[in-house]
Amino acid sequence: MADLYDPNRNEPDTPPPGGGPRPDPEPVTLPSPAGPADEGARSGPPPAEPQPVPDAVPQGLPERVPTAGPDADRIRIGLWGAPRSGKTTYLAALPLAAMQHQRHHDGGWHISGMTDEANAYLSQGMDLLTRQRAFPEATMGVREIAWSVQGPRIKRKLRPGRRPNFVLDIQDAAGEVYGDGHPQQAQLVSLLARSHGLIYLFDPLGDAQKATESFNFLHSALTLLTAQVRNRGGLVDGRLPHHVSVCVAKFDHPGIFQPAAEAGWVTQDQGGAQLPRIPEERGEKFFQWMCDDFRGATARLVRDALQTYFDPRRIAYYATSAVGFRLAPQHVFDYRDYVQEIESGGRKYLRTSPGPINVLEPLIDLEDRIHREANRRGGKLW
Repeated sequence: MADLYDPNRNEPDTPPPGGGPRPDPEPVTLPSPAGPADEGARSGPPPAEPQPVPDAVPQGLPERVPTAGPDADRIRIGLWGAPRSGKTTYLAALPLAAMQHQRHHDGGWHISGMTDEANAYLSQGMDLLTRQRAFPEATMGVREIAWSVQGPRIKRKLRPGRRPNFVLDIQDAAGEVYGDGHPQQAQLVSLLARSHGLIYLFDPLGDAQKATESFNFLHSALTLLTAQVRNRGGLVDGRLPHHVSVCVAKFDHPGIFQPAAEAGWVTQDQGGAQLPRIPEERGEKFFQWMCDDFRGATARLVRDALQTYFDPRRIAYYATSAVGFRLAPQHVFDYRDYVQEIESGGRKYLRTSPGPINVLEPLIDLEDRIHREANRRGGKLW
């Protein structure tokens, strides 16, 4: 058995093969500060000089800085609603509604993204609704989207006309985020506090279900929102300063449309597609009826909360449908067969091409109201 190595034992000098003098000992290389990971490099050649890592080169043309103007000049619109109230579908339908606006009005509206991500959001939503005729998936978490919006020149009596041109900052958030104690609620409330206008989607069908009762997701966020705006001195006569468009969502659904028609709220166009609608001047009374007679209970609390926390003079009301009604082959409305939504393979689809109703109008109205108030304030939004 071989002797164990003893580092303290004196070994006799052994001449190297060939009988020549012993070479000078090799210099000792100290370990690098990196520790054991560099152990194998001691006996090999010296490490090569580190080379710089090349930058990742983005594909396509260079992207310019968005020309939206100073942040103080941007009109910010918040989108608000309980879970499954249709916020994501509303956003997907917005560019389609802008394209279709010129069918019945002078001039059209144009919406484009301020970033590649915003443009992709627009394109994907349009593809889902028009080509696939499918509904977008519900939003997860909070997503900020910036869109550039340009409208036709607005004619004014005794004043020069103006062409709306603004940036729409939208916070697309899952309805659950508005609930009390949600970890992202504070983030969402901060985004809403920075907004100048709010689009509030009220879903009468979802409000009938305990898990999606509108008031549960409205009041908690309202109290936090009021505290933030109050702390920065932004309340106006004790109320929030925002302009609000309240949209009664899913107007096309038979569970909403048929009771409204039978109660006498619906009128029908005489020309074109002969679409049914709630006249603009009856929007507020229709919402009151929806809360008092149709839904009741928590819906009345929603109405009371909106009119308590916001100035009622800054609230407008609409009956909204992101996808519209199914039209007959003659491209007109048929009360016998108007339901647009069908289900196949566990997923919901559209029977015909969508025709959004009162999707763009709440936004146009918000911009106009905010613009007029800014003029009264000497050009300051607030």
